[in-house]
Amino acid sequence: MRKPPVKRVKRAVHTRPAKEQPSPETRPCSKKSGKGDTQVPAKPTNGAAAKAETEIRRIILGNYSIAAWYASPYPDEYKQSQELHICQRCLKYMRHRQSLESHCCSDPFPRGRRVYEDASSTLYEVDGKTHTLYCQNLCLLSKLFLDQKTIYYDIGGFLFYILLSKQQPTMAPAGGAYLEGAVEYTFVGYFSKEKSSVERNNLACILVLPPFRGQSYGQLLIELSYELTKIEGTTGGPEQPLSSQGFHSYRSYWRRAVVQALLGISPQAEGYLLHSCGRKQQASKSSSEQRIFSLSRLARLTGIRIEDVLFTLEDLGLLECWFGKHIVCIADETIRQVIAQRRINPVMRMDPSGLQVDDELAESSSDAKSDESSLDASSDDDG
Repeated sequence: MRKPPVKRVKRAVHTRPAKEQPSPETRPCSKKSGKGDTQVPAKPTNGAAAKAETEIRRIILGNYSIAAWYASPYPDEYKQSQELHICQRCLKYMRHRQSLESHCCSDPFPRGRRVYEDASSTLYEVDGKTHTLYCQNLCLLSKLFLDQKTIYYDIGGFLFYILLSKQQPTMAPAGGAYLEGAVEYTFVGYFSKEKSSVERNNLACILVLPPFRGQSYGQLLIELSYELTKIEGTTGGPEQPLSSQGFHSYRSYWRRAVVQALLGISPQAEGYLLHSCGRKQQASKSSSEQRIFSLSRLARLTGIRIEDVLFTLEDLGLLECWFGKHIVCIADETIRQVIAQRRINPVMRMDPSGLQVDDELAESSSDAKSDESSLDASSDDDG
């Protein structure tokens, strides 16, 4: 009897897959150093490298060559050179230095209405609707140094406050600082705000160019934004949310402004308040006398929104609750102890005498009049 044929079954061979080797562009490379291994980042892909090569890397503004921090939506044909030459007078941008040297700018400089001036700086108010091209160029320039900047062309509803430094006249290069009389002006920075803000923001965007940082110009711009708010007879604050650096700057200002008001060393704020209310200025109380403040009165004296005043008082440990109402009733000695412990510098960068206050600006805020009456009533109730 024949045996049936035996079927041979082929065994599947499971092979270990070969380890995928990274490509030369993504393979991490170690570079030995005295403190261990330092990993060198991978090279960018061809697409990323091409995009980086078409962005502005540096601007030439006056006597300064400034490296750009972020990309700005300049026209593509101006990004090929990766360097822009900008006229300080009109902020027009050019690709070549020869174009800047042959640029004959007849625009007024400084432009706008002067609202502040001291020995070293001056501030001009420029209407985005009147000086549209200039403000658009300003927004494109600021985007090179501000990551969250989003508005470049629809700027008719904004006011721009241009900060210029003043020096003795020197021989300026082409497109550099321009002279007015015996003063040489250099663009330092600016802040902007909406003409009509539902949230009562007194500052929408702020910029100080990198060469001028660390010289208290940012502090000056913040102080001036609040001084203009006090002149208008209302309260305000910056547009939210704030960056960590912006929060630190504003918290420093809020502390200074609040302790100044509590110590009674902010007479210009009281002057604006009395001027807008049509009252006669009364004799100031003694600096050693204890005073009572409500949150609304502190907001009026400082121009700071009540919620920011409340945060600052809680931050300083100066807020108390009395008969269900938040009030501040603290002796001057206690405030001075807080200033010493928190290392608060109560001296403002701004010179109050440099403000260009006119009656039209002080009386033009008709929207704030209804709020003044309610705030006055709460202040009178506080005694």
